[in-house]
Amino acid sequence: MHKYELIYILQADLDEATLDAAVETIDTLIKNNQGEITKTDRWGKRKLAYPIQKTNEGYYVLVNFEYNPEEVAALKRTMGFNEQILRYSVVRVD
Repeated sequence: MHKYELIYILQADLDEATLDAAVETIDTLIKNNQGEITKTDRWGKRKLAYPIQKTNEGYYVLVNFEYNPEEVAALKRTMGFNEQILRYSVVRVD
């Protein structure tokens, strides 16, 4: 298991219940694949550096977790299918 850092941007126009459900979905996805979340940090709504899908704001979430390297591609693929996620980045932490 390696340590990873995931940051993703959700659509800013989602209501609080939908935001909570989206964050919980990602956390559950990691946990269901034998991952261990060490910290989930919600940064909140922020202005984007450049417009994404004609949107100027996004809801940022940072997740630090330990995960199996073979499962990272499946995690990225699943996040790519989620229409509520504007952008995401998974980085291995030394």
